[in-house]
Amino acid sequence: MQTYLDAKRTVDDRALNRRVLDRFEAALTARDGPVSIVELGAGVGTMLVRLAAWDRLPERVSYRLVDRDAASIARARDLVPEGLEDAGYTVRWRDDRDTESATLVATHELAGDDGRERDKPSGLLEETGSVPASATATTTTTTTLTITFTVADAFEIEAQADALVAAAFLDLVDLSAVLESIETLLEPDGVLYAPITFDGGTGFVPIDPLDRDIERWYHYHMDEVRDGGSSRAGRELLTALRRRDWETLAAGGSNWVVRPACENHSGVDEAGSPNSPNSPNSPNSPDSPTTHYPASEQLVLEHVLHTIDDALAEIPATRMPFSSAEQEQWLDQRRTALESGVLEFVAHNLDVLARRKAVVRRL
Repeated sequence: MQTYLDAKRTVDDRALNRRVLDRFEAALTARDGPVSIVELGAGVGTMLVRLAAWDRLPERVSYRLVDRDAASIARARDLVPEGLEDAGYTVRWRDDRDTESATLVATHELAGDDGRERDKPSGLLEETGSVPASATATTTTTTTLTITFTVADAFEIEAQADALVAAAFLDLVDLSAVLESIETLLEPDGVLYAPITFDGGTGFVPIDPLDRDIERWYHYHMDEVRDGGSSRAGRELLTALRRRDWETLAAGGSNWVVRPACENHSGVDEAGSPNSPNSPNSPNSPDSPTTHYPASEQLVLEHVLHTIDDALAEIPATRMPFSSAEQEQWLDQRRTALESGVLEFVAHNLDVLARRKAVVRRL
């Protein structure tokens, strides 16, 4: 699981809705004094590293990563310091890093005409609003992050936070119970940032006649078999927030799109998908471009296929409109396409930023 959580980082990087992220940054920087952030279901800490590397955090932040999986938190203790160092931070452990209460302190000097460096990731991760190369730095500020790691159920902790982050998490839990807990964890004017919340779309390319039934029963497992969560969690979150007197400050799509890229971009299909067995884009053609998946994203697709297979295995075969042999054939074809570098995957997600309506203030 930890390998998958790390591998999907680049997929999330592309998917995150920048407009919602901008509003989240504005909500954080509008607060006076140090800002406390608690991340629920923090996994291996990729969201924290992303926010720091993209310069989305205020100057003084207390950040608590919470996950009930001890292996994920143990991996976060390794990956977070490494990621922050790669982003230009100086890191040190205030205590023995192996102790449960160990605190990581990370500092970074930001230089620019407004005191905030706007060096954003390049390429697929490029952000807008960067300072021109000719700009002369006139001020320097220091960002200080105080980071703690907690192994616990997200809704059994005691905390009071200015912001709660729940990335790819609220689609795994009971929303009504979760929002009640979140309201006890947030300061009166705190915000909830819930990016990459799954919202009812799972699709593959090349298209297969069995896709629609596979998707329907995979989502049925989320809704009726799995302990907690929903295949329509994104839209259900928007509805639940309105009913509980929250204000949705921003919301937008954050679809996952995982596809191969070509090493040869000279006018050929970037995805390298075959149109026919003898087409120039076919893997069997001598003129075919070399295809590969960015970063470790092939592992993401392997995990998705494995998850679907496991989910369908928990549903009685007699209930489904396809046989076990047809399901196995579908899976084999998907794995073959993956190994050939032509499998593509799309999942529909929503990013949501919200605050209790009674205490909303304009950003």
